[in-house]
Amino acid sequence: MNFLKIDSPFMRFMGTVADLMILNVLTIICCIPVITAGASFTAMHYVLLKIARKEEGYIVKSFFRSFKQNFLQATEIWLIMLVVIAALFVDWRLTRMNRFPMVYVVLMYMAIGITYLVFLYVFPVLSHYSNTIRGTFKTAFIMSILGIITVRTIIMAIVAPIAFVALYFIGYPIIPVVLVLCFSGPGLIRARLYSGIFEVYEKKAQSSQSTSDKDSAADPEEKE
Repeated sequence: MNFLKIDSPFMRFMGTVADLMILNVLTIICCIPVITAGASFTAMHYVLLKIARKEEGYIVKSFFRSFKQNFLQATEIWLIMLVVIAALFVDWRLTRMNRFPMVYVVLMYMAIGITYLVFLYVFPVLSHYSNTIRGTFKTAFIMSILGIITVRTIIMAIVAPIAFVALYFIGYPIIPVVLVLCFSGPGLIRARLYSGIFEVYEKKAQSSQSTSDKDSAADPEEKE
């Protein structure tokens, strides 16, 4: 019965699953007002990065600490993302109903792809770095490109919606799993991937850091 010992791999795994379930429920509850979803996703990624780096603390306390700390900026970023997504959705619908030049269609799909890649990183970046809104978007975009080079972004893009894809194909039987792990489960896999990208980016930023105040303001500072 060694697997039942508190420090056994099995018990550590079950402990992580329990943390992910608590974190997922918190994330869903804090997304219900819709406008607070950005702060909720940011807080979730703050906790997930700690779990990925084995820096676990109190899940609930850490979540609400980040939620409160990043609420205003996360909400602004979330609203910007919603406007962009709505505009792209309208464009997509128009191209489905009418004939548009191929160049326009290609540019639209490129914009959708870039928006998706930025969405994968923008809230993790906000949860980990202090920066302006513009700087957060810029850093998220750079990291997404860096992640494509190392294939990490591609894996993240596939993993992120996996719970909802499974729900679409499997249906009602998987709803309980989706409710307790839909965001945090895939999110932990993403956190393990972007953690390495963060480390690479931080090393590059440190090596090219400028002494001017202007440049210092543009570079992200790691949050404690």
